[in-house]
Amino acid sequence: MPIPLSESCEYKIAKKLEHAVNNYSFNPDRFAEAIPYMHRTLQQSIFRLIKSCICYMAKVDSGRIDDRNRASYEMCKVLIDTVNKYSLPHI
Repeated sequence: MPIPLSESCEYKIAKKLEHAVNNYSFNPDRFAEAIPYMHRTLQQSIFRLIKSCICYMAKVDSGRIDDRNRASYEMCKVLIDTVNKYSLPHI
């Protein structure tokens, strides 16, 4: 039986990311600028994570969407077909 989501390493990392982006000094463009300095395999892993976020957000129950995240939801709905055309292999 899998461990509960709230006890998983993925949940704990998501909460750390939540805390980081909740800071007004966090700059998403600077975060993106740092990605090319990561190990190349890990760059691919970051994009796998981003792809998973887009795919999940595109299928989220619209009852969980409100005006604060509606633009993200709508963008993901538009991106999903393009994102799903590409695989991100482990090399």
